[in-house]
Amino acid sequence: MKNIVGIILFFFLYKISFSQSDSLKYGLKGKIIRSIGGSPTNSSELYAGLKGKKLNTGTIHKSTDFGKTWKPLNNGSSISPYTSDIQAIAVASDLTNTIYAGTWKDGLYKSKDQGKTWKRDVNFPSSDIRSIKTGIQNPLLVYAATSSFGVIKSIDGGSTWIRCTPEVINTSFQFAWSIELDTKNDRIVYAQTYSKGVWKSIDQGNTWKQVLDTKGKTCWDMKISEDSKNIWVATSKSGANLSAIYHSKDGGNNWKELPNTPQIGLSQINMIDNKTLIIGSWKQGVFILKNDKWIKIDSVDFDTISEIITDKNQIVIGSWGNGIYRVAID
Repeated sequence: MKNIVGIILFFFLYKISFSQSDSLKYGLKGKIIRSIGGSPTNSSELYAGLKGKKLNTGTIHKSTDFGKTWKPLNNGSSISPYTSDIQAIAVASDLTNTIYAGTWKDGLYKSKDQGKTWKRDVNFPSSDIRSIKTGIQNPLLVYAATSSFGVIKSIDGGSTWIRCTPEVINTSFQFAWSIELDTKNDRIVYAQTYSKGVWKSIDQGNTWKQVLDTKGKTCWDMKISEDSKNIWVATSKSGANLSAIYHSKDGGNNWKELPNTPQIGLSQINMIDNKTLIIGSWKQGVFILKNDKWIKIDSVDFDTISEIITDKNQIVIGSWGNGIYRVAID
């Protein structure tokens, strides 16, 4: 057990405090936070995509103080009359800091003016985008995970799009729930699937290999350490509490399942300084690993968690129905 969780311990000196009041100024309380994306050049800059109940309710809000306050973009209007759900947001480090917004059933939208206006990308081949990641070393590289076409990429800043190895994806995994990039090499991409485990490409999606079989559990989220060696994958059985966390210490070549994972229906995973794991669930809120034990953060008083974003000693938590929570670790 010590070999598996040793790098995520030593949390006993931390003190957790909570603040949500500031995040409610712009109407996020009671809202479904579907996605949160951060700026690659400014860690304090966040974008939240909301899910509405009908068409013309897919709005995006921006924070410049790591989630303390939020302001609506596009004059508070939906990015399209046909959008109800912003499922994914990513910001590129290109010349215009292009913002990509992936929707449910309404395709891909882009903004090149900091979110003031949005335009649908008619060349994007899928209407359902689950995850978007922009290049770390290459600012013109963009990957998107879709529910029917696997992983799609662009090497020219979203001007054109290519399906990544369709002959492999069609027979292996068409439903890519989310994607993550190796922090030191954005040609290395991991695809987390709905029921086919984790797949890895080391050549920008030209070839793929399954590196983790999650035995039918959905891979909801993944976190890669800054040195690219440690990887954590959060999984759960869709519609059930059955959960597992898989950990690799060698860039995805070998995996071990962490013991004593809370059976809470995992939805999110993140970490702080390679020492502390934080997990969110579909049904039971947020937990943190402390002294070999998982402790529920009771002050996050909403059960369904959609996003967990960390930066140094701060955590932003998106909920599926009660806006944004902020956690400060002293």
